[in-house]
Amino acid sequence: MENVHGDGHSRYGSSAAEVNRADERRLQRAVQAVLGDPARRWRCTDGTEVQIVASGMINPFEGPDFRDMAVLHDGLLHVGTGEFHRRASEWYRHGHDDDRRFENILMHVVMVDDGAVPAARWTLVLSPADVARGMAMLRRSETNGIVAVEELQHQALLRLLRLTAEADVHVRRTGRVEACVNMTNDWIERLARKRHRPIDMMMWDAFRRRFPESIMGRLIAGIDDVEAEQLLETIDAAEGQRIGIEGMAMRREIFVNAVLPVLCAVASDNHRIVLLQWYWTARSVHPYGALLRRYPAVPQSYVWQQQGILEYQRHHGTIVSTCADVVRQYGFDSTLRFLKMASG
Repeated sequence: MENVHGDGHSRYGSSAAEVNRADERRLQRAVQAVLGDPARRWRCTDGTEVQIVASGMINPFEGPDFRDMAVLHDGLLHVGTGEFHRRASEWYRHGHDDDRRFENILMHVVMVDDGAVPAARWTLVLSPADVARGMAMLRRSETNGIVAVEELQHQALLRLLRLTAEADVHVRRTGRVEACVNMTNDWIERLARKRHRPIDMMMWDAFRRRFPESIMGRLIAGIDDVEAEQLLETIDAAEGQRIGIEGMAMRREIFVNAVLPVLCAVASDNHRIVLLQWYWTARSVHPYGALLRRYPAVPQSYVWQQQGILEYQRHHGTIVSTCADVVRQYGFDSTLRFLKMASG
């Protein structure tokens, strides 16, 4: 938790007084922003540790404040609604205990825990410094035109699902390993069109020849035999092994653009949850210079942030309907299996 300085200001430039003055709608947006770091682990009031993969979309209508929150706990991704109050007791003051729309809240986010709410699966207490940090993040996004956290997360998910749909076509045509080689070729061709200098094709020829026998290649061929609990460790080993003469940065790009989509296309539900966990928590190898110049205020600390910016840029900065695009490109049933929605 961040500390508030003696003058009442957090190191992010928001004061406790500003938090106290803010109306509930602005506080909701601040909470949404501060919960938007999927790599952070949060401890709930019952001692449970969770990761909030997606902080959800703010509901402008009646009912819970957040829709489609995604919480990772014990290898399962739980998707549901969230509610924010300054004080937990406001749940009863607002009459939520008699409102069926609030019967199965996934996450109750409060600043003061002054009463239990049995209807919520988890209760998370945010410190004033956390909320102040969210307020400061809001101010920076409003000043610099930063892409909203929820939009960036949606774009990141859309990109992964789009690449997975492409990988699924390749797998059906050529098999798993060859599909990954084809996806790699597609990425190299896109890279070659963007670069001002030619790509060392000898390096890529060596990579293609050695790929099937590498840890990455064997992971694709044999993911069914890998225990879900061992998958993250296997991915780390695969990324750490040089295949040809490529560096770590290039190997990461191949993993994100080719290997991960193929794995998502062929994985079981349990494996896919781990793959999504990697996607939301893996730190980036380095920032993309082109994106840094165009979007200097958008962080690139994690893989999902970079992928979200790329997909956002692909649509020329326009906001698209993630749900509609995903269902159209990947299919409704496959999308539900991909997300592995787990109920209470």
